[in-house]
Amino acid sequence: MAKKKSKKKSTIPSLPAVRLSQCMIVKNEEKNIEQALNWARRTAFEQIVVDTGSTDRTIEIAERMGAKVFHFEWIKDFSAAKNYAIEQASGNWIAFLDADEYFTPVDAKKLMIFLKRIMSDSQMKENYHVINCAMINVDEEGNRISTIDQERVFRNLPSVRYTGRIHERLGVNKDNIVEVDEIEIIHTGYSDTAIKETGRAERNVAMLRTELEESPNDLNIKSYLADSLRMINKKETLAEADVLFEEVINGGNSVIPDLLKKAYIHYIKKYVNDPDKSSECLDRCKRAYEAIPGDAEIEKLYNIVRGG
Repeated sequence: MAKKKSKKKSTIPSLPAVRLSQCMIVKNEEKNIEQALNWARRTAFEQIVVDTGSTDRTIEIAERMGAKVFHFEWIKDFSAAKNYAIEQASGNWIAFLDADEYFTPVDAKKLMIFLKRIMSDSQMKENYHVINCAMINVDEEGNRISTIDQERVFRNLPSVRYTGRIHERLGVNKDNIVEVDEIEIIHTGYSDTAIKETGRAERNVAMLRTELEESPNDLNIKSYLADSLRMINKKETLAEADVLFEEVINGGNSVIPDLLKKAYIHYIKKYVNDPDKSSECLDRCKRAYEAIPGDAEIEKLYNIVRGG
């Protein structure tokens, strides 16, 4: 009697627990696009670039590097463009960095380890939808200018989307955000050279003025506008920035802490080298120290000004 051949079971390869989609929106970023894609080439499940009207070699470079390139007509709405990019992503996690931002290889590895940890723990998976980490603004030489918190890595869920035409934020419950101090994003676009080359400050001022017309009492919009006016660095824009930053400082609890910090630092740096303003500078430092407790940068400035 012939023996029946045993059937081999076919197995479908299981998908990795973490499938990271790197997303970005770009316009004329040929100087930055290669570095922007490089950090995730061995990390990301896919790389998605949404172009909003480049006239340089941005698209050519992105396609050569293997990114999926999509086109979106610019309608002066960053959230609309970013949400379109998210809709193209098939990964279960999104890393949404701009073209002038990146993770170092060490921090990219840390990120993947942390995401795998979340996905392997049912409670963390249920609760953690967004990762908050530090963004380090650096100058042309790579020196740290400042640090702010940013939410750039998040679950690919229909409920997690951007809101606001400019300085957009993720609409997500605070309970679903986890802070991770040991992972940092490097941001090169805050240097004076980058700001001048891109004309970003002027563009932002125009968009923020439109937003302020719709929400004239929104102190967070006023803070963003003041910061963009400061970057333009002309006598009239600096004067307007002073007025707006003062409103922000007096606004108290209604201001996002990072924006309140910018307002205080604006005045501290303005007064720190002026002997006639030493007492006022010290007062600003003290108020900042009390308003934003535990901030290392504010504490450092306070100690310098008071000679501690």
